[in-house]
Amino acid sequence: MTTTSKWGGTRAALQRAEDRQAAEAVPVAVPAPAVPAAVPEPGTPEHVEALADAEAAQAARDLAEIEERVIDGDETVTPEHVEKARGLARFAGLRREAAARKAEAQRQREAEERRDAAFAEARRLMDAAPRAAVDEKLTAAQKAVTELREAVHAYNRGAQAAFDVLARTPELPAAHYDPVMPNPVAFGYGYPLGHRALWLDGNNVLSLDVRSFVKRATEER
Repeated sequence: MTTTSKWGGTRAALQRAEDRQAAEAVPVAVPAPAVPAAVPEPGTPEHVEALADAEAAQAARDLAEIEERVIDGDETVTPEHVEKARGLARFAGLRREAAARKAEAQRQREAEERRDAAFAEARRLMDAAPRAAVDEKLTAAQKAVTELREAVHAYNRGAQAAFDVLARTPELPAAHYDPVMPNPVAFGYGYPLGHRALWLDGNNVLSLDVRSFVKRATEER
């Protein structure tokens, strides 16, 4: 004998209802939405290949569907239908191969264009500051250093000659030099600490060091 509730249902039906309510109360994990694949930009090799891949995939699905209909006993499908679908699938495969070759050729052209553009830009940058300008400045600098050396040597010869003129004149005695006191000699000669000196405004200007002047000339400013 089946025991029923006062609502006219069985205890088993009530239990099933309770189980269903409990199941509905449990939160169901919702899968995250799929991120769509990036669509290749039209005109790119990837876009050409994507179109051909989509066409070949659709043709393959059409062929599989019509073959499945034959296997399921669909007598409305004729051999001509199957052959047509197979031919379209084969044709789509050939088109996909052609698209792959076309895309590769386009990639090679674009790579060559990028190489040519890089070479052209590099040449433009090199031409903006050519090596010839560096060589020209180097030649000018070498000439200037040579002229500087000659000017220093000429100065030293003149200063030595001036010292000799003063030293050979009896009426011009050597100036006294006191290392403790500032030198008051405006122009003259002397022998401070046993060395020859040509005084000008209190400074010994008898000789200039060529190397120090060349070094100063080549220092960056």
